Amino acid sequence: MISSAKTFATLIKREIWEHRGGFIYTPLIIGAVLVVFLLLGAGSSFFWQLKVDGAEAMTKGALKLAETNVSAEQMRMGVDAFFWGTSMVWQSVLFITLFFYCIGSLYDDRRDRSILFWKSMPVSDLETVISKVVFAILVAPLFMMVGLIVGQIVLILGAGLLVLAHGGSAWQLIWAHTNPFPIWGQILVAQGIQALFLLPLYGWLMLASSFARGKPFLWATLPPVIFAIMESFVGFTTNFSLSKVIWEFILRRLASGFAPITFSADFGEQSMQAGFSGTRFASSFGDVLGRMTSADLWLGVLIGLGFLAGAVYLRRYRDESTG
Repeated sequence: MISSAKTFATLIKREIWEHRGGFIYTPLIIGAVLVVFLLLGAGSSFFWQLKVDGAEAMTKGALKLAETNVSAEQMRMGVDAFFWGTSMVWQSVLFITLFFYCIGSLYDDRRDRSILFWKSMPVSDLETVISKVVFAILVAPLFMMVGLIVGQIVLILGAGLLVLAHGGSAWQLIWAHTNPFPIWGQILVAQGIQALFLLPLYGWLMLASSFARGKPFLWATLPPVIFAIMESFVGFTTNFSLSKVIWEFILRRLASGFAPITFSADFGEQSMQAGFSGTRFASSFGDVLGRMTSADLWLGVLIGLGFLAGAVYLRRYRDESTG
């Protein structure tokens, strides 16, 4: 039992080491890029103040006006909108990175023939596939969360310092209304439920990765699209209506991958939305929790487990060549 746990831990470390660029460095790079944009915005505002007479006084006056006329609830929603909006950047990049990770997960070691080395080790194909699934649905999102939290802390501190530099009160306008812990908690819970919701997608990508002899991206994307088009064609020719079961199954999961939670805030005459609000794929936090009791989620889990079982079988019994 201990030996098996050590073996599995070694497989997880292998995934971390081989993909550290995509899942360790990338979340930190995203934060650095957003900080650079913040600095560029600060630089342009100071440049504008130097070029336009009275601009500094207008900026300071606008901040003082906000301090007195904007309610605490509106400020809180504005800060929350900042956290939700920037979190979508990390979530979208994570999903794209995981998409291509799964496509290459069982193909790359056949392409470079390193599969021969791993098959010579006391590691079963089932353990290998499970380690890649666990990395995709658990380990990689945790790395993303760490990068997200560090990045958002730096961004909110930087935004406050920018307000101070313009003569406003960072505490009254930003920091006093900052409470990211509920947001981070909701994102973390959503990532866990999303792992189950996206299991059929990840399972299919790994299945395609296990049987593709070349061009795994095409093998992963073309069959679902072809089946969806065929479904729509058959539905239209039989009863003149477009059947969209496959399309909706795919698109719901793609939308969830980019934005597992949507956020909306009403500021009186204006509103702010982050995510897929306005579409049938939108999900509030309550909707995300509600998925746990939906047949759609558990049907998808069963389909995903079937795909993963197929990936294990193909990896075990097919030859190791890709070309």
